[in-house]
Amino acid sequence: MQPILHLFGANAQTYEFAKGYTFHIAYGAPFIIWSAASSFVVRAEGASREAMIGCMIGTIANIVLDPVFITGLGMGAAGAAIATTIGNMLASLYFLWYFLKKSNVFSIHPKYFTCRDHILTGVCTTGLPTAIFSVLMSVSMIVLNQILVAYGNTPVAAIGIVFKANMFVIFLQMGLANGVQSLLGYNYGAGNRQRFMDVDKFTKKCCIVIGVLSTAAYFFLREPIIRMFISDPNVVSCGVKMLVGYILSGPFIGILFCNMNCLQSTNHATYATILSVLRQGLLFIPLLCLLNVLFGINGVAFAQSLTDGIATALSSIFWHAKRRQL
Repeated sequence: MQPILHLFGANAQTYEFAKGYTFHIAYGAPFIIWSAASSFVVRAEGASREAMIGCMIGTIANIVLDPVFITGLGMGAAGAAIATTIGNMLASLYFLWYFLKKSNVFSIHPKYFTCRDHILTGVCTTGLPTAIFSVLMSVSMIVLNQILVAYGNTPVAAIGIVFKANMFVIFLQMGLANGVQSLLGYNYGAGNRQRFMDVDKFTKKCCIVIGVLSTAAYFFLREPIIRMFISDPNVVSCGVKMLVGYILSGPFIGILFCNMNCLQSTNHATYATILSVLRQGLLFIPLLCLLNVLFGINGVAFAQSLTDGIATALSSIFWHAKRRQL
């Protein structure tokens, strides 16, 4: 734990907080993985409502338990991790009940487990872009924190808040793009090209509208949004500047997610993998280091948006070329 946390930028002032959080998240990891994977599998069956219920059980439990453990029991960051773990345990139990009692298609009985018929390679190939995206996100956060810690703890605290706040803009669009992946896959498999293209176009329109509105709201309410997380004036000032840099990609980032899912759904996962690697690693990290050298901490704040812009343009080029083959 100690070398890992120091690698992510923890120092003498922040190590104990990070240690308390990491300990409880560590033993909760199997439940986090199971609940996340189950929600995708259940949604693929067409049971979108049940998948949402499972996710919301964990989310609502987390929200309710956070103040109980953090302030009520005075456990601080460790309490937040306990609340997260309990929430995912409850979600895991719900999905376990669903597979055992409600699903008409899926079973978790060992006798049905098989790796034949290219099942293993198909699953791994389709999921590889998302897996690489997640791993590289951690690597990029290590590099980002190591760069910011040279400026003190204030920028590190600020970027953590900005990253969480910006998730609202990003995840709304990512949720739309991921949510229609099953529809894209169904229609591609059925050879229904027109419906495939209609779903693609409609989702992108929704992403653009949501992206523009949420980005505008974040721009005009940037200071109140940061103050929702913390009241320290130095962190708020730094966070407001960083948030502006991060939300610049908000209006168009949904196009990137839609194009990646279209590529994955049409057996072009390699191109989606390339885009994931570029966005979180091969392109982002060099830009992060370059902008830090040229413009200091102000350059660091704009690295992600610049990377997203380039990745979105490339994704449009890739998808335009492959779409004509459908």
